[in-house]
Amino acid sequence: MRSGAIAELPSYPVTLPGKNSMSDESFGLPRDLGDGLLLRWATPADADELAAFNVRLHSDAPDEPETELGDWTRDLMNGRHPTTQASDFTLVIDTHNENKIVSSMNLISQTWTYGGIAFDVGRPELVGTDEHYRRRGLVRQQFDVIHAKSKARGELAQVITGIPWYYRQFGYEMGLALGGSRQLVWARQPKPKEDQAEVYRLRPAAAADIPSLAELYGRYCAHSPINRVRDQAIWAYELDGPTPTSPYARQFCLVETNEGETAAYIEYTVWKTAVVIREMAAMPGHSLRAVGLFISRHFRQQAKADQLKSQETVNHISFSFGPEHPLYEALDPELEKARPPYAWFVRVPDLPAFLRRIAPVLEQRLADSVMAGHSGTLRLNFYHSQLTLVFEKGKLTEVGTYQPKHFEDGDAFFPDLTFLQLLFGYRSLNQLRQGWADCFTNNNDTAVLLPILFPQQHSHPIGLG
Repeated sequence: MRSGAIAELPSYPVTLPGKNSMSDESFGLPRDLGDGLLLRWATPADADELAAFNVRLHSDAPDEPETELGDWTRDLMNGRHPTTQASDFTLVIDTHNENKIVSSMNLISQTWTYGGIAFDVGRPELVGTDEHYRRRGLVRQQFDVIHAKSKARGELAQVITGIPWYYRQFGYEMGLALGGSRQLVWARQPKPKEDQAEVYRLRPAAAADIPSLAELYGRYCAHSPINRVRDQAIWAYELDGPTPTSPYARQFCLVETNEGETAAYIEYTVWKTAVVIREMAAMPGHSLRAVGLFISRHFRQQAKADQLKSQETVNHISFSFGPEHPLYEALDPELEKARPPYAWFVRVPDLPAFLRRIAPVLEQRLADSVMAGHSGTLRLNFYHSQLTLVFEKGKLTEVGTYQPKHFEDGDAFFPDLTFLQLLFGYRSLNQLRQGWADCFTNNNDTAVLLPILFPQQHSHPIGLG
């Protein structure tokens, strides 16, 4: 990520990790995979062919190609993206078939925060293999290379959106909410009074508005313990960089009073029959309910006048803020029931390093709890590996390991990668114990301590695409 100002998060001060210089190593590419297949890094000259490949591979309906996926591919390869370029894509080509692209994926680097502590993240995306070349391990070989590049960049975690189960094969666990929304359907609302005078107005945001957007984004992040950092370069790109038809084109608007005072912001897109609002926060002193109702009236009027670009009739707003958001409380009487979220896949290859990074958050949670000043060693047994957290007077002084003396030697047990669900607040300890019979604690101190260190807290990070 390029250097720049970090939007202040209100819960904890943001602490940036040390940045490793980007490795100029090729990570063993190009690599002969046999049978005429060659694994290599992409170049800008591959953009159009790869864009067509991704549209064909990832469109839900072959007869209705999602051309916006091609726009996204080109945006990631044209050199304007703040963290990603063509050489962050892997390609498998068939040298026996005119060097045709048969498999590909990419890496989108970014920085997220955990309770205000920043950590670098790699986001693999656009993973796909031509149907005639599947079950040859092509995706696994590309993941090996992408993970190596991510590690070289100092990225402590990888995240990916994708189909159910599949990415568990590569060390990922579903560990963060993805999506989730509540709808406001205009047909089930009273019609606005035609002579109603509005106290707010909505206008597109521009580069000069970045300081106000950053402040409001900080207020949005206050409701999500895990967030993405936006610096000046990221803001500038997301405001004006992506192709307008890309799925990652973002439309930021400021809500102002009639006197020009900034009251709130939203980020939205129009998708089929909905205005999908993906970010929203209000300045102190401005009613979130009043702002939300104004936004509803504004888009309802635009839809009635057919001013919203969509192939279908837009008839509602989808507030897509994840499982929880203050807007859901503010507009509860007007909103439909919640649509549950899907999930991000999360990978943490070096769990001790990650825990050392977020130690200030764990220490603060402990200091604010009924176990303030706790001293002792917490032994976590993942069956295939073990971990110890050593606390002295409330401070995390050591992250290590131990050799179990017998099969059930430990203070808490987590099968497979289920601990990641606890780590990121996606599931509570009780929920994990109910879902997995081999997830349990061995003593009462641990049963009290773990929910303090790792409480269930809903997060809704907005990934950089």
